[in-house]
Amino acid sequence: MSYEVFTNEWAVACGEQINENEDYRQAAKKWEWPLVLTMAADTALSIPERSVYLNLYHGDCKEARAATAGDLDDAPFIIKADPHTWKRVLDRDLEPIFGLIRGKLKLAKGSLVSLLPYTTAAKEMVLSAACVDTHFPPGL
Repeated sequence: MSYEVFTNEWAVACGEQINENEDYRQAAKKWEWPLVLTMAADTALSIPERSVYLNLYHGDCKEARAATAGDLDDAPFIIKADPHTWKRVLDRDLEPIFGLIRGKLKLAKGSLVSLLPYTTAAKEMVLSAACVDTHFPPGL
């Protein structure tokens, strides 16, 4: 089954893939903070802003779902990008940490220095998300 990116169903499937990835589990065994990923709105493509909440703790994804307003307030890390950039990330054309360093992805909340020790975990998380049968809104 194919899921539209950054929907609740996609987030749940993404969390399941993260939990099946042993390389992620090892790389993230010291990570213990929730993370919100936000896809910015694109009015030209009629795409609303969408965010997913990932409760990541010591290599496990404890919860994955569409983010709430409270999640956006409480999450220590929020990574935001436009739909075209997220497509590049999920197509594995752009690694997330390098995207942050180059300004393609924006760290809307949190410290890049805090993320740098987890480059392998971030890469494995993206590889997990890329395993989800994903479709993007028309025009991407």
